[in-house]
Amino acid sequence: MVSEVYFLDLRKWRNPLKGIDSLLKTTIGDIDAGKSVAVKVHFGERGNYTYIRPAFVRTVVDFLKERGTRPFATETTALYPTGFRSSAEEVIETARFNGFTEEGLGCPIVVADGPSGEDGVEVLLEKVFRGCQIRQISVARGIANADALVVLSHVKGHLLSGFGGAIKHLGMGCTTKRGKREQHAAHGLVIHYEKCTGCGECVKACRFSAMSMEGGRPIRDEDKCVYCNTCMFSCDQDAITLLEDGKERFQIALAHAAAGVMRAMVGKPTVFLNFVLDVTVLCDCAAPAGNIITHNVGILASRDPVAIDKASLDLIDISPIIPGVKASSPDPLGKLNGTDSTIQIKVMEELGFGSTDYRLIEV
Repeated sequence: MVSEVYFLDLRKWRNPLKGIDSLLKTTIGDIDAGKSVAVKVHFGERGNYTYIRPAFVRTVVDFLKERGTRPFATETTALYPTGFRSSAEEVIETARFNGFTEEGLGCPIVVADGPSGEDGVEVLLEKVFRGCQIRQISVARGIANADALVVLSHVKGHLLSGFGGAIKHLGMGCTTKRGKREQHAAHGLVIHYEKCTGCGECVKACRFSAMSMEGGRPIRDEDKCVYCNTCMFSCDQDAITLLEDGKERFQIALAHAAAGVMRAMVGKPTVFLNFVLDVTVLCDCAAPAGNIITHNVGILASRDPVAIDKASLDLIDISPIIPGVKASSPDPLGKLNGTDSTIQIKVMEELGFGSTDYRLIEV
């Protein structure tokens, strides 16, 4: 089955806000008046400046309100403890800091997984492939209970998945802390004692008491570990790493989690907009997120998360890479992050939640 992906080429549109309206007209369609619509958006970490602009989100909200629906902007808490988004209170404050307010967006802002990030709805997975250990996923309750979902994704790089788009936003962005931990657990953590100096920095960095020193060596308690990777980033000796195939394992788990979110929304309109703008090496959780690798490409819309992500990567592949960026097509973001970005797309297609066979339609 060929999926339709609508494309707003920013080289041809002088007013992207009007263009977003045109994109939404092609995909919204069947969201009835009076229905609640979760508008999922990443508000950016504090210090990040390449997240989706609030004006773009406001345009989506206004479009939905004009059709009599009840939109609310929503985000979930972060798994890692080192930024400013680990609780609902921090998420709201960071949103304000980055320009996302209820007054500015014209709608309520809801942290979908609750005050501490654990308020979710358990969804059983219908299929499991490629050795994935996830059998059910905790979907943020505020999203699962909505009548419709509009996912606004900034297409950019990601250290673990190569790139982040609609699938990444579903799997990681729409689940609780428990769901996020299960995905990250797939990449594993390995302590290489031959490199370890016993400095204890990893123990100091862990805020979950999952690391301790025994006999001058760090020991990790897997039951307490949330796989936030703070210990790994704190180690100057590179003594803590992912499993050798950890990034592939992570993408497989990510796709399964995304499939779980799609299952939670079965029978409810689900729309995706991908913003291929400010395409940085790292994700919006990074502050800053590194260099931009290509010019602004455009905005895409579809009902198919697989097709829209595949189209986004294909458009990046044919876009000129900025001089100095040490990667080339295909999949420059994957190369920059040491993985194959298409794994998540292929697994999501295998799970039956989209198609890589698409038709790109310019609006």
